[in-house]
Amino acid sequence: MKGTEMKKIKVIVIAGPTASGKSDLAMDLAEQYHGELISADSLQVYQQLDIGTAKASEEELKRGPQHLIDIVPFDADYSVAEFVEDADKAIAEVASRGKVPIIVGGTGFYIKALLGQQQLDFAPSVAEEVAIDQKKDLKDLVQELKGSADADLVNRVDLNNKSRVIRALQIARHGIKEDVTVRPQYDSLVLAIDWPREVLYERINQRVHTMVEKGLEKEARLLYNAGGINLQAGRGIGYKEFYPYFDGNLSLEQVIADIQQDSRRYAKRQLTYWRHQIDGLEWINGENRVVEATTHVHDFLLNKE
Repeated sequence: MKGTEMKKIKVIVIAGPTASGKSDLAMDLAEQYHGELISADSLQVYQQLDIGTAKASEEELKRGPQHLIDIVPFDADYSVAEFVEDADKAIAEVASRGKVPIIVGGTGFYIKALLGQQQLDFAPSVAEEVAIDQKKDLKDLVQELKGSADADLVNRVDLNNKSRVIRALQIARHGIKEDVTVRPQYDSLVLAIDWPREVLYERINQRVHTMVEKGLEKEARLLYNAGGINLQAGRGIGYKEFYPYFDGNLSLEQVIADIQQDSRRYAKRQLTYWRHQIDGLEWINGENRVVEATTHVHDFLLNKE
């Protein structure tokens, strides 16, 4: 109603780098505070990609519903604008049943856009920017992209394709062009899990071994046969490292080492993004994450403002 401010929906965001324990913590909080999980992961949206995207197991899914998982074919494209639209609907639906929406995922650009900290419409000067970018060297454009974009956006782009790099820079600078709509505003608590670097890296290394044991190669082969690096999902870490192996140019041991290394580098970029790009984020200790998160969530939900 005009002149009347609508009450903001309270949402809890559990963020942090890969292998930091986001999903387990989010499920614990959902059980304790009658919440439901909404994924903010750029790869978990894809069907048939379960192991490499660290989706919840059948046993974990028994703990409660999880939204925005398996919603598009593995060979489709999926944009941040589509995520925001889907997440807004999921949040409204969860809240309408008296449940607490808990957003969980490591795709910082998705969360930044969802919380209204990233504009989703292009500025009028974009055409001028593109003309300027086209005159720049690809190497300089890639360097700017890596310095300004979310790690997930960088990973999805063919860095040897100048037009795609320029398009990604437009997204990083201005968001996704779409019709102007009035989006809901959220009262958000954003928690990110922090581990000592050496502990996080060991967690990553171990998770890669576990994924390989569960059959990660089969998912990578599915993507490879469907187009590999030409697919948006096919550029994901944990999949693209297998392609030289399928071509007969790399050993499985080297593939595993490459996935571990790329995952560690990705975690480092994620940490940088969370620290500098997300407003209002609060860090919690990995070892004590349940206790610290519970304290934050309890205070947040009691606050009626």
